[in-house]
Amino acid sequence: MSNIVRFAQRARAAHPAAASGGIAPLLASFAHHRRQPGDAYWLKENGELLGVLSALNRRLPELALSVYQPFVEGAADMVAFHPQYARLILNLITSLEDLGYPGGLGARLADWMLDQGLVDAEVNDLQRAELRFLMARHGRTVAFEGLDERLTRFMSRPETFAIPNPRAAYDLLHAVFYLADYGRKPLKLQPAVVESMLMLGSLSHLEGNGDLLGEVCLALHYAGEVLPPLWLRHLRAENTAFRISPGTCPDSSDCYHIFLVNQWLFGTIEDRAFGDAYSGGPMSIQLNRPAISPLREWSQALRAQGNRRSADWSRMRSLCRDQVSENAFARADLGAAESPMFDRFFARFARASRPVPIWPEARPA
Repeated sequence: MSNIVRFAQRARAAHPAAASGGIAPLLASFAHHRRQPGDAYWLKENGELLGVLSALNRRLPELALSVYQPFVEGAADMVAFHPQYARLILNLITSLEDLGYPGGLGARLADWMLDQGLVDAEVNDLQRAELRFLMARHGRTVAFEGLDERLTRFMSRPETFAIPNPRAAYDLLHAVFYLADYGRKPLKLQPAVVESMLMLGSLSHLEGNGDLLGEVCLALHYAGEVLPPLWLRHLRAENTAFRISPGTCPDSSDCYHIFLVNQWLFGTIEDRAFGDAYSGGPMSIQLNRPAISPLREWSQALRAQGNRRSADWSRMRSLCRDQVSENAFARADLGAAESPMFDRFFARFARASRPVPIWPEARPA
Protein backbone atom coordinates (compact mmCIF):
# COMPACT_ATOMS: atom_id res chain seq x y z
CA MET A 1 0.00 0.00 0.00
CA SER A 2 2.92 2.30 -0.64
CA ASN A 3 4.25 3.92 -3.80
CA ILE A 4 1.44 6.43 -4.02
CA VAL A 5 1.42 8.19 -7.39
CA ARG A 6 1.77 11.92 -6.78
CA PHE A 7 0.00 14.49 -8.88
CA ALA A 8 2.19 16.74 -10.94
CA GLN A 9 2.44 20.17 -9.36
CA ARG A 10 0.71 22.73 -11.52
CA ALA A 11 -0.18 26.37 -11.14
CA ARG A 12 -3.73 26.48 -9.77
CA ALA A 13 -4.75 29.52 -11.79
CA ALA A 14 -3.90 27.79 -15.05
CA HIS A 15 -6.56 25.09 -14.69
CA PRO A 16 -10.21 25.95 -15.40
CA ALA A 17 -11.46 23.52 -12.72
CA ALA A 18 -10.01 25.80 -10.08
CA ALA A 19 -12.19 28.70 -11.13
CA SER A 20 -15.39 29.60 -9.29
CA GLY A 21 -18.27 27.59 -10.71
CA GLY A 22 -16.30 24.40 -11.33
CA ILE A 23 -16.56 21.29 -9.20
CA ALA A 24 -13.15 21.88 -7.60
CA PRO A 25 -14.38 24.41 -4.99
CA LEU A 26 -17.10 22.01 -3.88
CA LEU A 27 -14.55 19.22 -3.43
CA ALA A 28 -12.27 21.56 -1.53
CA SER A 29 -15.08 22.59 0.79
CA PHE A 30 -15.91 18.99 1.66
CA ALA A 31 -12.25 17.99 1.94
CA HIS A 32 -11.17 20.88 4.16
CA HIS A 33 -14.03 22.86 5.67
CA ARG A 34 -16.79 20.62 7.02
CA ARG A 35 -15.29 17.91 9.20
CA GLN A 36 -11.96 17.05 10.77
CA PRO A 37 -10.04 15.41 7.90
CA GLY A 38 -9.92 11.66 8.25
CA ASP A 39 -12.51 11.11 11.00
CA ALA A 40 -15.52 8.85 10.43
CA TYR A 41 -17.87 11.72 9.54
CA TRP A 42 -15.31 13.12 7.12
CA LEU A 43 -15.06 9.70 5.46
CA LYS A 44 -18.86 9.46 5.27
CA GLU A 45 -19.51 12.91 3.79
CA ASN A 46 -16.64 12.89 1.31
CA GLY A 47 -17.48 9.32 0.36
CA GLU A 48 -21.05 10.41 -0.39
CA LEU A 49 -19.98 13.35 -2.55
CA LEU A 50 -17.42 11.34 -4.50
CA GLY A 51 -19.79 8.38 -4.75
CA VAL A 52 -22.46 10.56 -6.38
CA LEU A 53 -19.93 11.90 -8.89
CA SER A 54 -18.78 8.35 -9.61
CA ALA A 55 -22.36 7.15 -10.11
CA LEU A 56 -22.77 9.98 -12.63
CA ASN A 57 -19.74 8.62 -14.54
CA ARG A 58 -17.83 11.87 -14.16
CA ARG A 59 -14.13 12.18 -14.90
CA LEU A 60 -12.51 15.04 -13.05
CA PRO A 61 -9.25 16.88 -13.75
CA GLU A 62 -6.25 16.03 -11.60
CA LEU A 63 -6.20 19.46 -10.04
CA ALA A 64 -9.75 19.09 -8.72
CA LEU A 65 -8.92 15.68 -7.21
CA SER A 66 -5.61 16.79 -5.74
CA VAL A 67 -7.35 18.03 -2.57
CA TYR A 68 -7.56 14.34 -1.60
CA GLN A 69 -3.86 13.64 -2.04
CA PRO A 70 -3.12 13.95 1.72
CA PHE A 71 -5.89 11.45 2.46
CA VAL A 72 -4.63 8.95 -0.13
CA GLU A 73 -1.04 9.26 1.10
CA GLY A 74 -2.16 8.62 4.67
CA ALA A 75 -4.62 5.84 3.86
CA ALA A 76 -2.23 2.99 4.71
CA ASP A 77 -1.52 4.32 8.20
CA MET A 78 -5.19 5.14 8.72
CA VAL A 79 -6.51 1.71 7.80
CA ALA A 80 -3.80 -0.03 9.83
CA PHE A 81 -4.83 1.90 12.94
CA HIS A 82 -8.57 2.02 12.15
CA PRO A 83 -9.41 -1.29 10.44
CA GLN A 84 -13.03 -0.72 11.50
CA TYR A 85 -13.12 2.03 8.84
CA ALA A 86 -11.62 -0.11 6.09
CA ARG A 87 -14.84 -0.33 4.09
CA LEU A 88 -15.36 3.44 4.31
CA ILE A 89 -11.79 4.05 3.18
CA LEU A 90 -12.09 1.56 0.32
CA ASN A 91 -15.34 3.21 -0.75
CA LEU A 92 -13.73 6.64 -0.93
CA ILE A 93 -10.64 5.43 -2.77
CA THR A 94 -12.77 3.45 -5.22
CA SER A 95 -14.76 6.56 -6.08
CA LEU A 96 -11.60 8.66 -6.42
CA GLU A 97 -10.15 6.17 -8.89
CA ASP A 98 -13.44 6.05 -10.81
CA LEU A 99 -13.15 9.82 -11.15
CA GLY A 100 -9.60 9.67 -12.46
CA TYR A 101 -7.26 9.55 -9.47
CA PRO A 102 -4.20 7.48 -10.50
CA GLY A 103 -2.28 4.83 -8.63
CA GLY A 104 -4.38 1.68 -8.26
CA LEU A 105 -4.45 1.93 -4.47
CA GLY A 106 -7.99 0.55 -4.33
CA ALA A 107 -6.96 -2.88 -5.61
CA ARG A 108 -4.06 -3.04 -3.15
CA LEU A 109 -6.33 -2.06 -0.28
CA ALA A 110 -8.88 -4.70 -1.35
CA ASP A 111 -6.16 -7.37 -1.33
CA TRP A 112 -4.94 -6.22 2.09
CA MET A 113 -8.49 -6.45 3.48
CA LEU A 114 -8.82 -9.98 2.10
CA ASP A 115 -5.45 -10.97 3.60
CA GLN A 116 -6.47 -9.53 6.99
CA GLY A 117 -9.79 -11.37 7.00
CA LEU A 118 -11.76 -8.13 7.26
CA VAL A 119 -14.54 -9.52 5.07
CA ASP A 120 -15.56 -11.51 8.16
CA ALA A 121 -15.77 -8.40 10.32
CA GLU A 122 -18.98 -7.05 8.76
CA VAL A 123 -21.93 -7.27 11.12
CA ASN A 124 -24.93 -7.17 8.78
CA ASP A 125 -26.00 -8.12 5.29
CA LEU A 126 -26.10 -4.58 3.90
CA GLN A 127 -22.46 -4.04 4.87
CA ARG A 128 -21.63 -7.38 3.26
CA ALA A 129 -23.44 -6.32 0.09
CA GLU A 130 -21.50 -3.06 0.00
CA LEU A 131 -18.19 -4.81 0.53
CA ARG A 132 -19.00 -7.33 -2.20
CA PHE A 133 -19.83 -4.44 -4.54
CA LEU A 134 -16.59 -2.60 -3.71
CA MET A 135 -14.45 -5.69 -4.11
CA ALA A 136 -16.04 -6.41 -7.48
CA ARG A 137 -15.13 -2.90 -8.63
CA HIS A 138 -11.49 -4.01 -8.28
CA GLY A 139 -12.00 -7.44 -9.82
CA ARG A 140 -12.03 -9.27 -6.48
CA THR A 141 -14.71 -11.81 -5.60
CA VAL A 142 -16.10 -12.41 -2.13
CA ALA A 143 -18.92 -14.86 -1.50
CA PHE A 144 -21.39 -14.58 1.34
CA GLU A 145 -23.58 -17.66 1.39
CA GLY A 146 -27.29 -16.86 1.06
CA LEU A 147 -26.76 -13.10 0.93
CA ASP A 148 -28.95 -12.39 -2.10
CA GLU A 149 -31.74 -14.58 -0.76
CA ARG A 150 -31.73 -12.79 2.60
CA LEU A 151 -31.67 -9.37 0.94
CA THR A 152 -34.54 -10.31 -1.35
CA ARG A 153 -36.59 -11.63 1.56
CA PHE A 154 -36.06 -8.40 3.47
CA MET A 155 -36.86 -6.21 0.45
CA SER A 156 -39.99 -8.21 -0.46
CA ARG A 157 -42.07 -7.21 2.56
CA PRO A 158 -43.88 -3.98 1.56
CA GLU A 159 -45.44 -3.62 5.02
CA THR A 160 -42.02 -2.77 6.43
CA PHE A 161 -41.69 0.31 4.25
CA ALA A 162 -45.15 1.85 4.67
CA ILE A 163 -44.37 3.06 8.19
CA PRO A 164 -41.49 5.33 9.29
CA ASN A 165 -38.32 3.28 9.75
CA PRO A 166 -35.19 5.13 8.55
CA ARG A 167 -32.87 2.17 9.02
CA ALA A 168 -35.04 -0.16 6.95
CA ALA A 169 -35.50 2.51 4.27
CA TYR A 170 -31.75 3.06 3.98
CA ASP A 171 -31.08 -0.68 3.76
CA LEU A 172 -33.73 -1.25 1.08
CA LEU A 173 -32.48 1.49 -1.22
CA HIS A 174 -28.78 0.84 -0.81
CA ALA A 175 -29.30 -2.88 -1.38
CA VAL A 176 -30.82 -1.91 -4.75
CA PHE A 177 -27.91 0.42 -5.48
CA TYR A 178 -25.34 -2.30 -4.79
CA LEU A 179 -27.25 -4.95 -6.78
CA ALA A 180 -27.50 -2.51 -9.71
CA ASP A 181 -23.85 -1.48 -9.42
CA TYR A 182 -25.18 2.09 -9.26
CA GLY A 183 -26.78 1.80 -12.68
CA ARG A 184 -23.84 0.12 -14.39
CA LYS A 185 -25.73 -3.13 -14.98
CA PRO A 186 -29.40 -3.92 -15.65
CA LEU A 187 -31.51 -4.96 -12.68
CA LYS A 188 -34.87 -6.72 -12.71
CA LEU A 189 -36.56 -6.81 -9.32
CA GLN A 190 -39.40 -8.98 -8.10
CA PRO A 191 -42.81 -7.24 -8.03
CA ALA A 192 -42.88 -7.31 -4.22
CA VAL A 193 -39.57 -5.40 -4.09
CA VAL A 194 -40.91 -2.76 -6.49
CA GLU A 195 -44.02 -2.50 -4.31
CA SER A 196 -41.80 -1.98 -1.28
CA MET A 197 -40.13 0.96 -3.03
CA LEU A 198 -43.51 2.42 -3.98
CA MET A 199 -44.64 2.17 -0.35
CA LEU A 200 -41.50 4.00 0.70
CA GLY A 201 -42.03 6.59 -2.02
CA SER A 202 -45.58 7.35 -0.83
CA LEU A 203 -44.31 7.63 2.73
CA SER A 204 -41.49 9.96 1.68
CA HIS A 205 -43.80 12.17 -0.36
CA LEU A 206 -46.27 12.45 2.51
CA GLU A 207 -43.41 13.40 4.80
CA GLY A 208 -41.96 15.87 2.31
CA ASN A 209 -38.64 14.04 2.65
CA GLY A 210 -36.82 14.89 -0.56
CA ASP A 211 -33.70 13.05 0.61
CA LEU A 212 -35.48 9.71 0.82
CA LEU A 213 -37.80 10.38 -2.11
CA GLY A 214 -34.83 11.16 -4.36
CA GLU A 215 -33.18 7.86 -3.47
CA VAL A 216 -36.46 6.01 -4.08
CA CYS A 217 -36.63 7.53 -7.58
CA LEU A 218 -33.01 6.58 -8.25
CA ALA A 219 -33.61 2.99 -7.13
CA LEU A 220 -36.76 2.75 -9.28
CA HIS A 221 -34.83 4.20 -12.25
CA TYR A 222 -32.02 1.66 -11.83
CA ALA A 223 -34.67 -1.09 -11.79
CA GLY A 224 -36.16 0.19 -15.07
CA GLU A 225 -39.39 1.44 -13.49
CA VAL A 226 -41.35 4.57 -14.45
CA LEU A 227 -40.92 7.48 -12.04
CA PRO A 228 -44.18 9.00 -10.75
CA PRO A 229 -44.58 12.57 -12.10
CA LEU A 230 -45.88 13.77 -8.71
CA TRP A 231 -42.67 12.79 -6.98
CA LEU A 232 -40.52 14.34 -9.68
CA ARG A 233 -42.44 17.62 -9.39
CA HIS A 234 -41.69 17.72 -5.68
CA LEU A 235 -38.01 17.06 -6.29
CA ARG A 236 -37.75 19.60 -9.12
CA ALA A 237 -39.20 22.24 -6.82
CA GLU A 238 -36.51 21.43 -4.28
CA ASN A 239 -33.86 21.53 -6.99
CA THR A 240 -34.44 25.25 -7.41
CA ALA A 241 -34.91 25.96 -3.69
CA PHE A 242 -31.48 25.05 -2.31
CA ARG A 243 -29.47 27.99 -1.00
CA ILE A 244 -25.69 27.68 -0.95
CA SER A 245 -24.09 30.32 1.24
CA PRO A 246 -20.49 31.07 2.20
CA GLY A 247 -19.63 30.49 5.82
CA THR A 248 -19.17 27.59 8.19
CA CYS A 249 -22.08 25.42 9.23
CA PRO A 250 -21.18 24.99 12.93
CA ASP A 251 -22.39 21.42 13.39
CA SER A 252 -22.48 20.38 9.72
CA SER A 253 -26.21 19.74 10.12
CA ASP A 254 -27.19 21.47 6.91
CA CYS A 255 -29.00 19.94 3.95
CA TYR A 256 -25.91 18.73 2.14
CA HIS A 257 -27.18 15.15 1.72
CA ILE A 258 -30.56 16.17 0.32
CA PHE A 259 -28.67 18.38 -2.12
CA LEU A 260 -26.32 15.57 -3.18
CA VAL A 261 -29.18 13.12 -3.77
CA ASN A 262 -31.11 15.73 -5.74
CA GLN A 263 -28.10 16.45 -7.95
CA TRP A 264 -27.52 12.72 -8.37
CA LEU A 265 -31.12 12.11 -9.49
CA PHE A 266 -31.31 14.92 -12.03
CA GLY A 267 -27.78 14.24 -13.20
CA THR A 268 -28.89 10.66 -13.87
CA ILE A 269 -32.24 11.21 -15.58
CA GLU A 270 -31.62 14.59 -17.20
CA ASP A 271 -27.81 14.99 -17.28
CA ARG A 272 -28.18 18.16 -15.20
CA ALA A 273 -26.15 18.30 -12.00
CA PHE A 274 -23.75 20.53 -10.04
CA GLY A 275 -24.30 23.55 -12.23
CA ASP A 276 -24.10 26.11 -9.42
CA ALA A 277 -21.20 28.48 -8.98
CA TYR A 278 -19.38 27.27 -5.89
CA SER A 279 -16.96 29.55 -4.10
CA GLY A 280 -13.94 28.13 -2.36
CA GLY A 281 -13.86 27.80 1.40
CA PRO A 282 -16.60 26.98 3.91
CA MET A 283 -20.14 26.80 2.63
CA SER A 284 -23.53 25.68 3.94
CA ILE A 285 -26.42 24.24 1.98
CA GLN A 286 -29.90 25.15 3.21
CA LEU A 287 -33.46 24.22 2.27
CA ASN A 288 -36.58 25.54 3.98
CA ARG A 289 -38.71 22.74 5.44
CA PRO A 290 -41.74 22.72 7.76
CA ALA A 291 -41.01 22.28 11.46
CA ILE A 292 -43.59 19.47 11.68
CA SER A 293 -43.92 17.20 8.68
CA PRO A 294 -47.31 16.24 7.19
CA LEU A 295 -46.38 12.62 7.92
CA ARG A 296 -46.16 13.29 11.66
CA GLU A 297 -49.44 15.20 11.63
CA TRP A 298 -51.21 12.30 9.93
CA SER A 299 -49.61 9.73 12.20
CA GLN A 300 -50.77 11.60 15.31
CA ALA A 301 -54.25 12.15 13.90
CA LEU A 302 -54.64 8.48 13.01
CA ARG A 303 -53.49 7.25 16.38
CA ALA A 304 -55.92 9.61 18.09
CA GLN A 305 -58.80 7.83 16.33
CA GLY A 306 -58.34 4.77 18.53
CA ASN A 307 -60.95 2.13 17.71
CA ARG A 308 -62.33 4.27 14.89
CA ARG A 309 -59.09 3.94 12.95
CA SER A 310 -59.65 2.29 9.59
CA ALA A 311 -57.59 1.19 6.61
CA ASP A 312 -60.04 3.00 4.36
CA TRP A 313 -58.50 6.24 3.08
CA SER A 314 -61.79 7.96 2.29
CA ARG A 315 -63.16 7.36 5.78
CA MET A 316 -59.96 8.49 7.51
CA ARG A 317 -59.77 11.53 5.27
CA SER A 318 -63.13 12.67 6.64
CA LEU A 319 -62.42 11.76 10.27
CA CYS A 320 -58.98 13.45 10.35
CA ARG A 321 -59.94 16.52 8.32
CA ASP A 322 -59.96 18.92 11.27
CA GLN A 323 -56.92 17.38 12.99
CA VAL A 324 -54.27 18.10 10.39
CA SER A 325 -53.09 21.33 8.79
CA GLU A 326 -54.15 22.47 5.33
CA ASN A 327 -50.67 21.62 4.05
CA ALA A 328 -50.80 18.09 5.45
CA PHE A 329 -54.30 17.54 4.11
CA ALA A 330 -53.36 18.78 0.64
CA ARG A 331 -50.20 16.67 0.58
CA ALA A 332 -52.19 13.51 1.37
CA ASP A 333 -54.80 14.37 -1.27
CA LEU A 334 -52.05 14.73 -3.87
CA GLY A 335 -50.62 11.36 -2.88
CA ALA A 336 -54.04 9.73 -3.06
CA ALA A 337 -54.56 11.12 -6.55
CA GLU A 338 -51.13 10.45 -8.06
CA SER A 339 -48.89 8.17 -5.96
CA PRO A 340 -48.90 4.56 -7.23
CA MET A 341 -50.63 2.07 -4.91
CA PHE A 342 -51.60 4.82 -2.46
CA ASP A 343 -54.56 2.82 -1.13
CA ARG A 344 -52.24 -0.07 -0.24
CA PHE A 345 -49.80 2.35 1.32
CA PHE A 346 -52.45 4.05 3.44
CA ALA A 347 -53.96 0.77 4.63
CA ARG A 348 -50.55 -0.23 5.95
CA PHE A 349 -49.66 3.23 7.24
CA ALA A 350 -52.92 3.45 9.23
CA ARG A 351 -52.09 0.18 11.04
CA ALA A 352 -55.81 -0.40 11.60
CA SER A 353 -55.56 -4.17 11.21
CA ARG A 354 -52.60 -4.50 13.56
CA PRO A 355 -53.86 -6.29 16.70
CA VAL A 356 -53.03 -4.79 20.06
CA PRO A 357 -50.89 -7.36 21.88
CA ILE A 358 -52.36 -8.91 25.00
CA TRP A 359 -49.48 -9.59 27.33
CA PRO A 360 -49.76 -12.52 29.71
CA GLU A 361 -49.59 -11.54 33.35
CA ALA A 362 -46.07 -11.55 34.71
CA ARG A 363 -45.32 -14.41 37.04
CA PRO A 364 -44.29 -13.55 40.58
CA ALA A 365 -40.53 -13.50 41.02
